[in-house]
Amino acid sequence: MSASGEAPRPGENYSEGRIQALRGHPRMGDALRHSVLRSIAFYHDHPVMHRNLKDVSRFALGAIALYLDATGGLTHRRLRELSGQSGIISTGAATALLLRLRLIGYVMAAEVLPSGATKLYRPTETMTNAYRERMKIELEACAMVDETVLSVLQRLEEPGVFQSMMAVLGLDSVTAAGNPHPEARALDRLSLRTAGLMILFQLMADADQGGAFPPVGEVDVSVAALARRYEVSRSHVLTILREAEDWGMIRRLGEGRWRLEPELGKVFSTFYAVIYLGMVKAARAERAGQASERRRT
Repeated sequence: MSASGEAPRPGENYSEGRIQALRGHPRMGDALRHSVLRSIAFYHDHPVMHRNLKDVSRFALGAIALYLDATGGLTHRRLRELSGQSGIISTGAATALLLRLRLIGYVMAAEVLPSGATKLYRPTETMTNAYRERMKIELEACAMVDETVLSVLQRLEEPGVFQSMMAVLGLDSVTAAGNPHPEARALDRLSLRTAGLMILFQLMADADQGGAFPPVGEVDVSVAALARRYEVSRSHVLTILREAEDWGMIRRLGEGRWRLEPELGKVFSTFYAVIYLGMVKAARAERAGQASERRRT
């Protein structure tokens, strides 16, 4: 990893070697525990966000909206075009979600562009603050395995820093959605289901005894409790559990009893290695931008 402050070259950040090196970092388990436990707390602290953005595709579309705002302006046309390229949400769904974001106070109409034909939208402070706080969780976790992000973490509240990060991460979310890592494909697919990730997070949190993370071993699972907690049906929870079992991540032992398998840790560590490397990439780009700005002044 370069310490020069230069922006990463295309493809540099997501090489298989870097992914595997991060997976083997001695503090990767601590980082994963932080990401999972803090994500659960965040979910319940931000009910408006998660009632409207319950799956990764819609959450990613919000990130794309922030990316567009940071790179030339958020318009209906640009949002539809980029979301269509992502492969995770249709252009029609993007239109519906833009309306939903306006209804919940996350996006507002800002102005009509000079052409008079295109309306410009802006993320509200409420949306920006929520996504910034969510980003902070992953930056804190990432800092445990790569100190490159510490500078950004310490300055995340400063004007322009979050926007600079989103200028990289928003576009990366489109690229990653269309090209998931082979070892993380199972989790990638489950994440597209409503509350799919959160249900698996909850299983890991309930099984956690402070040792290796994700934990391997038995855990009591109440389908009814999970359904209430994440506001989905019992049949939906069962679908998530059965799909996770089909992928070898968990195994049903009996009524209300499941076992978390080693495959779960393998998949999660790969999934999050890509996320953390994305944070490093964005932090390095932000640092390069800061250095360039200092040279200009």
